[in-house]
Amino acid sequence: MSTATLKVRVASKRQEAQAVCSLELVSADGGVLPPFTAGAHVDVHLPNGMVRSYSLCNAPSDAQRYQIAVLRDPASRGGSVAVHDQVSEGQTLEISPPKNHFPLAADGQRHLLLAGGIGVTPLLAMAEQLTRDGADFALHYFARSAAQAAFVSRMADSPFAPRVHTHWDDTPQDPPVSLSALIGSPQAGQHLYVCGPKGFMDAVLDTARAQS
Repeated sequence: MSTATLKVRVASKRQEAQAVCSLELVSADGGVLPPFTAGAHVDVHLPNGMVRSYSLCNAPSDAQRYQIAVLRDPASRGGSVAVHDQVSEGQTLEISPPKNHFPLAADGQRHLLLAGGIGVTPLLAMAEQLTRDGADFALHYFARSAAQAAFVSRMADSPFAPRVHTHWDDTPQDPPVSLSALIGSPQAGQHLYVCGPKGFMDAVLDTARAQS
C-alpha cells in the first residue's frame, strides 16, 4: 500500500454553518492536484498528529482545489477539534491522494441522494457530477435546523437547486416527510446513496430493505 502524501496549503477557511467549517486546499507548490471522482475522500494529517478522513465536496471537474467540511463534534477524540482550533489559512498540511469507496453507479438511470447533517459533503460532489452529466437525481437534505446545515446557500444558487429538498427538524412539514415515500419501491436503474450519522443511515437502509 502506498504511503505517498500530497502537500497542500489551506487557501481559505470558512464557517459554513453552526459548528461546521470548510477548508479549501490547494497544491502547496502551485501545481495541479490529482483528479478525483464524486464520493471520494482524502486522509488529512492534522497538527496534533491524528489522521482523519474527510469527503471532498467540491465539483470533481474543479482540478485546482479540494474542499472539505468538518463538523465540530462534542464527542470528538481530537480530530474535528484540531481542524477547528489548530488549522488556519495559509497553513501547510499533508493529505493522501483521493480515494473512493463510495462511487456513483455508472449504470444508474436515476439517483436518490439522502444526506443527514454533515453527511451532505460527498453527496454535494455527486450532485455536481450528476448535473454535469445531465443525469436524473434528487437530493434530500436532513438536519436539525437550517442554522446547522452547511452549504444551503451554495445549493440554492446552484444549477441543481430545483432538485434539492430540505427537511429541518425545527420546521415541521405538512404532511410530515416519510422515508418510505421518498425511497419508494425498488425500480430498475434507480440507486440510493445515503451519508450521515449512524442512526440516520440505519433508518434509511432499514426502510429501503423493508421495501425491497
